[in-house]
Amino acid sequence: VCGDIAEYERGSSGEQTQGAGCCAMLVERDPDLFYVDLARAGSSSAYRGPDFRKPFSRHFHESFAPNTLRHCDFPVFSGKYSATAYLDATAHAVEDMCDQLETTAGHYYREEVKALFFHRPFAMMPIQAAAFMYVRGMARGTHHHDELRSLCGEAKVEYEDVLRETSMEHDLFGSLQKQLKVSDPFPNTRQCAKVLQKSEEFAELLKKKMSLGSSLIEHLGNLYSAALPAWIAAAFDEAHRTGIELEGQPMVAVGYGSGDAAEALPIIAAPNWNKAAQLICVEEAMADGINLTRPQYETIHDGTYTQDPLFDPCNEFIIKRVGNVYEPDYQDLGVEYYDYIMGPCPVPKPKCFAV
Repeated sequence: VCGDIAEYERGSSGEQTQGAGCCAMLVERDPDLFYVDLARAGSSSAYRGPDFRKPFSRHFHESFAPNTLRHCDFPVFSGKYSATAYLDATAHAVEDMCDQLETTAGHYYREEVKALFFHRPFAMMPIQAAAFMYVRGMARGTHHHDELRSLCGEAKVEYEDVLRETSMEHDLFGSLQKQLKVSDPFPNTRQCAKVLQKSEEFAELLKKKMSLGSSLIEHLGNLYSAALPAWIAAAFDEAHRTGIELEGQPMVAVGYGSGDAAEALPIIAAPNWNKAAQLICVEEAMADGINLTRPQYETIHDGTYTQDPLFDPCNEFIIKRVGNVYEPDYQDLGVEYYDYIMGPCPVPKPKCFAV
């Protein structure tokens, strides 16, 4: 079971990535949905220091979330540093996986893999990662250097600089400690990736390899540990609904944990995946969502909302009250007391929710 609440301070660069949700998956020896090839998985790990942390002491600093009146759990993060760490970790994990599969990245992306799924903090991050890996794949291989030279010319960067950035090991945290500011160790590679993203060839690659399930999860925001499983769930759900055949098709799931590690997992759809996929029902799970106005969102987020409740809970747990006693004989300060609200519900709950 994986899930979380991605919540950021209003006005921060993380605000538009907010999301909340949960996925549950059954992991077994003979799966119904897809197999995971752990023997040929790739991984990458490095300590990133201040990349997305929740130090307890932040709650006692006057500059932390001064406009939020309710208790909050906003992270400490630097958007540019986090994005660079994501690109570095996921690229190395995928490259390690390609080594295990004894294939080149260019051939694997273009010819072999059916679909690519990534940890998705926001919609553009996997696209940026795919373009970044594509450029690195051309640099690391031996068959696409003419194509890379042409791309470098269009991006107005030196071909040799891209090769150098690809071959070097980069200590992001070490550089941050020395310079005390965020720097980009891949400026030329990322510039090439930006130009690549605008090409028709790359747009076609995205359509073929990364579109499955993407329209369903655009509404979810960042789910942290559930972000990758949610995309996989949405992809199998869409494939079932639209009649796309996946049996035996190689796919890749790229997971990432901020500040620490990434893994690239080859996955293959099971023979009877359709039977399991028909129980996923991503659209149904999101059917009873509530659209907020901007004033509603801002006041709820800041802890100043005083209007009527926006929905009536039904067949679900609620926090009925929070304790406020802190006496020598009895204490329950901050303790949450739960209750379960029984139906009937005004809107029927979906019969299936996740994987």
